[in-house]
Amino acid sequence: MEIKGQISEIIYQNEVNSYTIAEFETEEELTTIVGYLPFINKGDSLKLVGNFVNHPDYGRQFKIQTFEKVMPETLEALEKYLSGGIIKGVGPATAKRIVSNFKDETIAVLKFEPGRLANIKGITETKAQEISQEFNEKWELWQVVGFLEKFRNNWSKQ
Repeated sequence: MEIKGQISEIIYQNEVNSYTIAEFETEEELTTIVGYLPFINKGDSLKLVGNFVNHPDYGRQFKIQTFEKVMPETLEALEKYLSGGIIKGVGPATAKRIVSNFKDETIAVLKFEPGRLANIKGITETKAQEISQEFNEKWELWQVVGFLEKFRNNWSKQ
C-alpha cells in the first residue's frame, strides 16, 4: 500500500539507525508511521510504501517498507516545510512571506534565483544566498537518499 503526506511531528528518532516514529498527515487522516527514515525532518513530504498494522499497546500504525522524499505539492505544505527549521534563518514568518510572495514559483526561486529572495522584508542579499544554498544542499541530499533507498528496498527483498 502507498500513502502520501507530510511529517507533522517526530515523536522519536534513533540517532544511530534512524528508526523513526512520527505523526504523518495525509489528505484523509493523521496517522502514526514507524520505520527507518534517514534524513527526515518535521515538515518533509513523503511517499511511503508499507502496511497498516495494529500494535498491541499503541494501536493502528503504518509500518514503512520503503519511502521517497517528494517536494511539497501544495503551497501550504511548502510553507510548513520551510518553516520547520530545516533551513537556517527561515522560521514561520519568513516562510510565510516567501511562499506568499512567490507562490508556485517558490521552489524555482529558491533553487535558481536566490537574488529575488532579497526582495522579501528581512532577507538581505547575503541571507538570500545562504537560504538558497542550504535549500539546494537539502534538495541534493533528497536525491541521494531517494536513489539509495531504491537499493535498500532491493536488498531487503533478497
